[in-house]
Amino acid sequence: MKKKKVPGAKNLKIRRYVQPKNAVMCLNELRPGVAYTTEQEGGVGQPFCISVEITNGNETQKYRGFGSSKQLAKQAAAEAALISFVKPPVNSNPSEGPEEDKTPWATLASFAIYKLFNDWREGRVGMCPPPAQPYGAALPPELTASDATGFQAFLGQSLGGATGIKEDSAQGTTTAFTEAICAHLGTRALLTPADAKEANLALQSTEATKVPKPAKQMPENAAAMHPVMVLHQMKPGLQYTVTQATKENKPYFTVSADIDGKPFTGVGHNVKKAKFILAKEAIQDLYGIDSTFEAPA
Repeated sequence: MKKKKVPGAKNLKIRRYVQPKNAVMCLNELRPGVAYTTEQEGGVGQPFCISVEITNGNETQKYRGFGSSKQLAKQAAAEAALISFVKPPVNSNPSEGPEEDKTPWATLASFAIYKLFNDWREGRVGMCPPPAQPYGAALPPELTASDATGFQAFLGQSLGGATGIKEDSAQGTTTAFTEAICAHLGTRALLTPADAKEANLALQSTEATKVPKPAKQMPENAAAMHPVMVLHQMKPGLQYTVTQATKENKPYFTVSADIDGKPFTGVGHNVKKAKFILAKEAIQDLYGIDSTFEAPA
């Protein structure tokens, strides 16, 4: 007799195996008891730097992460280490049998779901622009001097005395990561500086010609939506200015933006909180929306 199908059984099974997990939790599953090291104490003008060493066989590799707090830097370091577990697909030989796929797909899927839900919670949906300041940034190993300079510009703050960025090392490891991921996606990796420059120019040209259009009308449930999401729907491409200061030995952030000629400002213990306050004030002033959305603690 055929077993009666249970409604939602397949969905429950997938949910059990793909629970949202942050980078530290995922890395601990793959390498239990892994240790993290603080390489650079952060502060005004420079981020924290946390490193983690992963051993594969006889080889040990160090991965670094940067962030405005130790926790964010630790998460970023764990994410950088997770990249190394992505292995390119293998060509199986029918006579010898298929080779084992060594990429931990279930763990990576848990991390991907975690990042997706965080993006949605923080209002980074669809055409929304990325945050004005990164909350944590991962560095693959063996970056060249030009890579380090680009990452410094990406952070928008000085890397200070961060160690482990090799000026004379090749891009072998970083390229290997890119090739492995592109192999799974069925796309070509950008292997040469000329290719990368050409792709960057093409992207800039596309962004210059493609300007997202604002929503025609305010969403019906705008009061219950995340204020940042509402503001980005009505004012896509909005640019923020982020500044950091210290008060009573604790960092706090000020996010400001000029909308329709009016200045708006939000202050909080992190960028997300400051941007939330700014967006809530802006939609109240510009559109009369009294947001009831409660920001996560």
